Amino acid sequence: MAKIDLPDLYTKKEVDHARTKGEVIGFIKGGVAGVAGVMLFGVIGWIPTLAVLGVGGFVVYKLFSGPSKDA
Repeated sequence: MAKIDLPDLYTKKEVDHARTKGEVIGFIKGGVAGVAGVMLFGVIGWIPTLAVLGVGGFVVYKLFSGPSKDA
């Protein structure tokens, strides 16, 4: 992969700070999603939750898998 010479818009310190902040925000979002999932399991039970996750997972897979090669 060729290296593209771009102008220096940000310092290394700014990039590192943004990367660290993004990781922290990701950990927080993951924790919130985990707590929400545990609460969801407790409220509505396993079977409907797993069904929703299965359908959601299938939709995400179809969205990111790209077009079919059968055409």
